[in-house]
Formats: sequence, C-alpha cells, structure tokens
Amino acid sequence: MTNQYDNYLAAAFEGEGQYEPKIKQFFNNYYRFFPKEKTARILDIGPGRGEMLTCLANQGFSNIESVDISESVVKFVSQLGYKISKSDDLEIFLSSYSDTFDMITMCDVVEHIPKNQILGVMEAVRKSLKDAGLLIVQVPNMQSVTANIFRYDDFTHEMGYTERSLTQMLKIVGFSTITNYGFEFFDNKLSSKIKSVLRSCLWLCVKIIRKINGTMPHRIMHPVFFAIVKK
Repeated sequence: MTNQYDNYLAAAFEGEGQYEPKIKQFFNNYYRFFPKEKTARILDIGPGRGEMLTCLANQGFSNIESVDISESVVKFVSQLGYKISKSDDLEIFLSSYSDTFDMITMCDVVEHIPKNQILGVMEAVRKSLKDAGLLIVQVPNMQSVTANIFRYDDFTHEMGYTERSLTQMLKIVGFSTITNYGFEFFDNKLSSKIKSVLRSCLWLCVKIIRKINGTMPHRIMHPVFFAIVKK
C-alpha cells in the first residue's frame, strides 16, 4: 500500500531546492524567540525542505537536528548536511529524549497529525523539552479569510486550528504559558506595505461582519499563525 508521505517532497512542493523567502520569513518571525545560547539543543520536527534548519544554522546554532516520517524529506535534508532521523511514530521517537531539548519547532506539522494521535504526540513533545524549554508551533489559521485554501490545499492535512483550539489542545497536554501571534509574510518593501494596509481594511470588514452575525471573535486573522509555548 502506498504511504502518503513516501514521496512527499515531489508531491507537495514545486522545485527541488529550498524556498529562500521562507528562510527569511522564519527569521523575521522567530529570531526574537530563539535561545540566547548558540549551543542550545534544538529539534525541528517535520523540516520539509529544511528552511528552519538553515535559518538556525545561519544564526550560528550548531546543535540542531530534525525528524520526519518521509523518506524523501530525510534524504533531502541529509544531503543539505543536517542531522535528521526517520521515524514512523513520533511519540515513540520522542520517548527516548526526556528532558532533552532547549527548543522544539513544529512548523506546518500538527495539522498533519490525526486527532486521535495529537494529544499523545504533544504530551511527548512537552516531556522531551527541558524545564525552561520553548516550543514553536505554526499552523494554518482556520479563522482567516482564506482558511479553506490553507486547510485543503495539502492532501495530507488532517486537522485545522484556530488560536482558541490550538491553545485548548496545548493546555490539555499540560502546557500553561501559551502566546499566539500572526505569521507575517510581508517585508519592508513598499509593495508589502501597500498590501498590509489593504489587508487591514479587509480584516476590519470581516470582523464587522462576524460581529453582526454574532460569530465568536478571534484576534488573529493572518492566514498562518503560531504559538510560542513555554514548558
């Protein structure tokens, strides 16, 4: 039987190389949360084409590693020179790393994990962090205007999250300090600034419509958002 992740890179991405804008986006959104010590032990779960690993390496972090279910991802990331393990069961894999990592990143990962498995996986993630460890979880935003596109654009997506449901899930497994942020795609170029103004107008209209309809308000309207989680 064909596994949906056997040839994930070729099926899910255009082109064979890393996406350079994504590396810059990761830096712009996450650098402020990275550990101060460059020797911090960091695990990137589900690295895709390794953009987070490259972002970390570019900032001088040397003790970085990753894990993925896809053989194609493992092969690609290995060729980039990064340490990566293949595991078909993330919960079992993490059970060998209790109280180990200073930071764990999961960018565009948890939406791929079935609901009947996510609590066990995230509890294992929490246990593998050191006491002062940090978790970054990035997901498509089901509260955004383009939610359906991000939810169904990838065949392997199993779940969708809003800032409320992601926070709820993380609290269930024992995390308590959780802060959500919108993931910013724009840079400082004039075109991005114009788009940002237009986007703000769109979001205001949507929020007004939802308020009129009595829909539960959510603060973040970005297509993608992330949680900064402290153990």
